[in-house]
Amino acid sequence: MKQLLVLFLSLCLAGGVKADERLRTYYGMKLAVAGIPVFVPQDPLVRFGQVEAAPKGTWRFNVMPVFGYDSNLNGGVPHDVVDINGLRFTVLEKDRAIGGLEAGVMARVRAEYYLAQGHRLSGALSARYTRALAHDLASQVATANACYHYDAPSWTFAQACVTAGLSKTELSKTQTETARISIGRVFDVGKFPKSFQLGLSKTNGNDADYTQVHANYNVNTARATYAIGLMTRIEGEGHSEDKSAYMQITNSMIGRPVSTVFRYSTSSGGGFLGLQRDERTASVTISVPLTDRLAFDLSYSDTRSPLQYFRKKTFGANFILTKF
Repeated sequence: MKQLLVLFLSLCLAGGVKADERLRTYYGMKLAVAGIPVFVPQDPLVRFGQVEAAPKGTWRFNVMPVFGYDSNLNGGVPHDVVDINGLRFTVLEKDRAIGGLEAGVMARVRAEYYLAQGHRLSGALSARYTRALAHDLASQVATANACYHYDAPSWTFAQACVTAGLSKTELSKTQTETARISIGRVFDVGKFPKSFQLGLSKTNGNDADYTQVHANYNVNTARATYAIGLMTRIEGEGHSEDKSAYMQITNSMIGRPVSTVFRYSTSSGGGFLGLQRDERTASVTISVPLTDRLAFDLSYSDTRSPLQYFRKKTFGANFILTKF
C-alpha cells in the first residue's frame, strides 16, 4: 500500500502543487462579474461546466526518471526480534526490511473526453519501476482509473470512479480495487469561497472487503490553500482503516508552493496468530517543487500496535522530474 501511495503522490507532484482549481476558477469568475479585470483561462471554464463544450478529447503521455530513498525496499518485517504474546521470535534475515537508495522510471498516460457541457470522462494509466542501488531488489507499481464527471453551471459537481492498483516488492504484493461516488458544491460564504464534498467508496483488497464514507472540505485564501478530509468505515471484513483524518496546507515558501499533509488513522479487523489487530498510524508528507522541472517529497509515518510485529516507522524521500 505504501508503494501505491508513493506513486499517487508522485503523480500529484508531476502536475504541480496548486490551489484548488475549481475554487480558483469560481473566484476568478466572481471578480470578473464584479468588474475587476481578471483573466480566467478557457480550459477550466469548460472543465467545470461553465461554458459550452463541443465533444472532443485530449490526452497526454509522460515518461520520467525517479530517484529516492525507501526504508523498506523489499516489503519485509521492520524488526530483528518480535514479541508475540510473551514469546520472542527472531525474524529471519531474508525476511527483514532493507532500506536504501533506489532509482527507476515512471510512465503515465492521461486522457479526457468532453461529452457535452458539464459532462466529461477521464482516465489514467501509470506505472513505476525502481531498483535498489546497493541491493538486488526491485519494486513495481501500476494503477488505472476511469471517471465520469458532472459539473453543473450552479457549481454543484459529482463524479463516479473506479480505480485499480497493484504493488509488488520482493516480499509483498498488494492489490486493490475501489469504486467511489461523490457529490459536492461550491459555497460562496465569507471572504473566500469554499467547497464541500461527500462520497461513498467500496474497496476490495488482498485480505479485506469494506465500505467507507468520505467528507472533504477545501478553501483557498490569499496566502494558502487548506484541505480537510474525514473518513469512517461503515461495514467490512478483514483488516482495514476504521477512521482517518487529514489536513493539507499549501502555501508559498522559498518562492514555491510547498504542500504539507498531516494524516492520522485507526485500523482494525483481521488477526495474527489468533490475536486481534489494532493499529494507529500518524504520518506527515512534505512536497516541494524545487524548480519548474524538479520536485521533491519527504514522508514519515509511525504505526503503533499492541502487537510488536505490526509496529513500524517508515521514511521515504523522492526526487521526481516533472518535465522530461
